[in-house]
Amino acid sequence: MKKFMSVAFALLISIAGVFAQSPASTMKGNKTPEQRAERFTKKMTKELVLDAAQQERIKILNLDRFKKLEDARSAAAVSKKEVAAKVKQVNEEYFSNVKGVLTPEQFAKFQEMKEEMKEKAFNKKQGK
Repeated sequence: MKKFMSVAFALLISIAGVFAQSPASTMKGNKTPEQRAERFTKKMTKELVLDAAQQERIKILNLDRFKKLEDARSAAAVSKKEVAAKVKQVNEEYFSNVKGVLTPEQFAKFQEMKEEMKEKAFNKKQGK
């Protein structure tokens, strides 16, 4: 009986180890810039009712933004203050470019989306 319990326990531990090592791309916070851009473009398309031309331009802007943000955050010898400044600069450039792609009505709705996302992120941060 002890032998059976030992084998069952070892099997349980090995199975748990397999599930603990899921690929980084499937974990919530570790998506590639391409995956993030695709996901955000789909959300914008749905929420803002983008036409095909707008969708293509927004996808390019989103990909560029997420690549720049990843580069800014992964720079090794940069202080938090410098990272925050770079993120702010990237976001300002992005929002300026997005404004040129969207209609005034779509941009107003986009501003609402942005505020909702800020609030959601703030609430998530407060929950930690």
